[in-house]
Amino acid sequence: MAIDRLSVARWRLDRIPAAAWATGALALAAALFAFATSVPAAVLMVLAGGACYVAAREARRFIITSRSEAAAEPADLAELAPLLEALPDPALLVDGETRMVGSNAAARRQMQFEARGQFLTSVLRHPDVLEAVQAAMRDGETRAVEYETAGQVERHTRCYVAPLHWGAARAAMLVFHDQTARISTERMRADFLANASHELRTPLASLTLLIETLAGPARDNAADRDRFLAMMQVQAGRMRRLIDDLLSLSRIELDEHVPPSDRADLAGVAREVIDVLGPVVAERNVRIELIAPDGPVTVVGERFQLAQVVQNLVDNAAKYTPPGGEVVVEVAQGGDRDDAIARAGRRWEGAGRVVILTPAAAANLSYAYVRVEDSGPGIEQHFLPRLAERFFRVERELGNERGGTGLGLAIVKHIVNRHRGGFLVESRPGRGSAFAVYVESAEED
Repeated sequence: MAIDRLSVARWRLDRIPAAAWATGALALAAALFAFATSVPAAVLMVLAGGACYVAAREARRFIITSRSEAAAEPADLAELAPLLEALPDPALLVDGETRMVGSNAAARRQMQFEARGQFLTSVLRHPDVLEAVQAAMRDGETRAVEYETAGQVERHTRCYVAPLHWGAARAAMLVFHDQTARISTERMRADFLANASHELRTPLASLTLLIETLAGPARDNAADRDRFLAMMQVQAGRMRRLIDDLLSLSRIELDEHVPPSDRADLAGVAREVIDVLGPVVAERNVRIELIAPDGPVTVVGERFQLAQVVQNLVDNAAKYTPPGGEVVVEVAQGGDRDDAIARAGRRWEGAGRVVILTPAAAANLSYAYVRVEDSGPGIEQHFLPRLAERFFRVERELGNERGGTGLGLAIVKHIVNRHRGGFLVESRPGRGSAFAVYVESAEED
């Protein structure tokens, strides 16, 4: 025990800096001189005591841990966890056993986990990312991995995996960067060019033929000239509507991966749309009936886009309803997902039914729906799955072109998909068709 105390004392003496040694030596000399004199002895003894106190304080203040001692102390990777919060992108810190020892709020929110110490495979199972983590641990290799996440909305992510050494510990840091917007923009640009070039070719060919006719045989015939000008106006209007719908669809697809967080009154939206379309529908001798509660039906959604949904459905229903017919618009609460499907889309006996879009099952979520019925000829069941395809029109398949763009229901589908809602249709030939959309209800404040 005495030897241990001696070694500890010697170890501490070795760590005292030179300034402390000099101060102590000065204090000792002053004390010796004080004993050799008589008059100033008291003053010198006080000074010597103060100098010794200063020397002791300096010795305690400047004791510095040696490098060998610091290396002997174990490094805690959890000390790095607060640094992850400064990163704007989701980030994870994984130890040598692939346990998560650190994460930031963005990662916990996106991957939906809370507990610390879980294995990485409990929240992420993409094999290329897991292989990159092993390579970072084993070889110190840095990799970037791109992968897709399936779901109601497809997400594209680039994961950067880099090795990290903290003391003797080996770890890996994962940073996730969302690539969905960039890839969606690239696809949107390619789809827009392909679709626009295809669909604009027909009206452009008609306009070219009409212009040639006006410049030739019909130049001096006033009646033919007026008739061809009217036909040109129809084709120009068709091109304008097509371009407007394509631009609208492209804007919706650009933000489709970002769900809205606003609140909107679905019943109020339906009333406004009916007020706007009322005069236009009345010219076709078609009535619109609204069935909705007196109070608001509040949902999570963007008001403008929900108005687009209702407007497209009502306009589509009015177009196929014969003169003297009626379009019924119903807005109501629908309960959970299965209840919403049952209340909004299972009404007619013997009707064909197709769920075009459905959200993932989630607990504690309720939905509100809007259902639009027409009294038109109805749609054969084998056409129902294709109704939301771009440029698909039933009348074109039947040889009865009505001049629509074929993008209205595609716009509805993508808006509902952005709202993480559902879209379904039921139809019975001779009875009519009904399109229903349901989105998440908002909690009462």
